[in-house]
Amino acid sequence: MAFQLEVLPAPPLQLTPECLVHTGIVRLFVTGMLVQGSGAPPEQFGFFVPTATPLLPAAQEPRLLAEAYLMTGIATSVSGNFPFGVAHVEGSYLSDPRGGADRWLYVSGAAYIGREIRIGYRVTVQSN
Repeated sequence: MAFQLEVLPAPPLQLTPECLVHTGIVRLFVTGMLVQGSGAPPEQFGFFVPTATPLLPAAQEPRLLAEAYLMTGIATSVSGNFPFGVAHVEGSYLSDPRGGADRWLYVSGAAYIGREIRIGYRVTVQSN
């Protein structure tokens, strides 16, 4: 069982000169055979926000507020007690895995996926 992640970003919204909001939809889905246990922990996920600009190495990290909510879900089990949805989410700036000194906005968390879920995300970036 393998999990795939697809990010569908919306254009960022500049609320004030110091406050920028990134939003979009994340699709988490299973490829292959789904084996689900009622006591299984949530699946970890993470992605770089495609609409974010890099944070320079010497720059102070801005305040971040990451939010996520379940939009839709597809379950395949007709019996049992299986949780569904987002367990937690957080935002941070991480180094680019391709190299370089800039840091990029990264959203990570854990979710109970079932066959497929779509999660709405919002990350508010407030500079000091």
